[in-house]
Order: sequence, then C-alpha cells, then structure tokens
Amino acid sequence: MTVATPDLELGTVTDTSKVIARAIVRSRVMDDFAAGLARRGVVALAPPAAGIEGHLYGSLAALRPTDWLFGDVRTGAVAVERGLPVRSWLAMLLGAADAAHRGHASPGEMTAADARMVSTSSLLGTHLPQAGGVAHGMMVRGADDVVLAWFGPGAAATGDAHVALNFAGVYRTPVIFYFCSSGEADAERLGGDSFAERAEGYGIAAAAVDAADALAVRDVVAEAAERARGGGGATLIEGRCSDDPLVTLGVDAGVAEATAEALRAELKSLTEELLLAGPPELASLFDDVFAELTPALAEQRAGLAAHRARFASGEVD
Repeated sequence: MTVATPDLELGTVTDTSKVIARAIVRSRVMDDFAAGLARRGVVALAPPAAGIEGHLYGSLAALRPTDWLFGDVRTGAVAVERGLPVRSWLAMLLGAADAAHRGHASPGEMTAADARMVSTSSLLGTHLPQAGGVAHGMMVRGADDVVLAWFGPGAAATGDAHVALNFAGVYRTPVIFYFCSSGEADAERLGGDSFAERAEGYGIAAAAVDAADALAVRDVVAEAAERARGGGGATLIEGRCSDDPLVTLGVDAGVAEATAEALRAELKSLTEELLLAGPPELASLFDDVFAELTPALAEQRAGLAAHRARFASGEVD
C-alpha cells in the first residue's frame, strides 16, 4: 500500500512558504503518531523534531536534491520531504520485515541513501566529522554539491563538534554546520552566549538566524551554500527559534488540521499492515556485516538456528 500525502492549500502564501509549511505539518503529524506508538509500547524511542522544524525545512528549501544531509534521530522525517515513502519511514520506525535497515537500528534511526540523507545515529555528534569528511571527498572529486549537518546543544558540547569544525576550517570544505536550538537557553551547557561566535576561531564563516522565520533560514542557508560551492569553505549557522514557524508563514490552523487528519488515517492503516507482516527474520542479524561471515559469526548463526529449532513451540526444558 502506498501513501499519497495530502496537499496543503494555503491560499495566498508563496509557493516556497507552502512547501515549507506542508513539510512542517507532516513532520508534526509523524512526530505525534510516533509518540503514540511509544506510549503504547510499540516502539521504544521516538525523538520528536518539535521546536526545530523551522531549522530543518527552511534549510531544505535552500538546497539542491543532490546535496547531502546529516542529522540526528530528530530529523528522520526530513527524508520523507526528500522523497522517501512514508511507508518506508514507518517500516524503519517499527523495525518491520521490509525495513531498509532490516530492523538493525533503534526506532529513531533512519537510513535513506536515495534521499541523500546519511543514516542517523543515537550517538550525539558522531555525524559531524563524517559530514566534514564527505564534503572533503566532494571537493577532491570536483563535485558541485554541499553537505549540511544539523546538530543540537548536546552534540555541540562533544569533542566531535570541535574535530569537525577544525577540519572544515583547515581544509575549507563545502559543508554547512547548522546548530539547532529550540529557543531555550543553552548558554550554560555551551559556555557562552553564542555558539556561532566560535566560528572565527576555526577560520570559517558564521551566521545567525531566527528559525521562527523559515524563509530567513532558507536565505541564510542559500548564502552559505553559494559560498561553499564557490570554494569559500564552511559556514557555522546558529539557529534559534522565538515562535512557531507555521504562525510566521501564515498557515490557517483549521486547514492544517484537516491535512493532518488525513495523514493520521494513512499512518494508522500502514501501521496495521506493517505489524501484521511482523519483524525481520532473526537470521538477518548476520547479514550486511561482512561479505563473508567470520567463523565466530557463522558459529553464532548456527547456534541461533539450533536454538530456534529446539524451542520452536516456545516451550523450555
């Protein structure tokens, strides 16, 4: 079963505003639905994008489809805006039989290579050096693409953030580091009033933006992307949010709710279908690790098969 995400009619707003608003509404519906699954105990972890949607979808509006995205477990719904089917997103959330990662990840971790979004991880900050490395590879190949990496205060406080920013400054890589704040005070955790002011020490450009205005986010990211494509190196953007971006975009609450209700119904139907299909086979735990199984893994797989055969009925000795 495929999902046709309902359109969002917004009247007189601009086309770009409509695209961003539709993405935010969809993201919130998906967040709420995932939270409901977590409350029921169907999934164990469902980190929401609440408070950072303006950062995410404002940025996305400034990029090309070929630009690569790095995010954390809050950003999985972005892949849907890039073309990942909602069913595929939900299959990974549920760890369903046909999930792209075969259920080998936590519910919040997504993989979407076709959407140019690198697999997300629950570990804070580890994606930042990887983003810089991919950007360096693009530069070496002469590709005219950029990398954008979103991260929050927790990741900003890690050594990985320092490594990534330092590497970007030294090699002038085409990468945009976007620090997402929900608007709450993060100064105590980070040791200063502004995270973007650190950019000068790393030798990269800096910018700040209020993500309550998603179109302003688009403009700031577009400028950073143009700089990166032109050989000007990396940019560190600090985004904070003072209000709901949907309010700034002028979205009618009633229209948004009508769209949300249609998507909720689709998600409910898909969930029933995916849960009925069941989880991936346990033997798949040994797939995609090595091209040829090591002796230790082969022994473990054989032991698992023997155990399942012995206790197939669910009874024990």
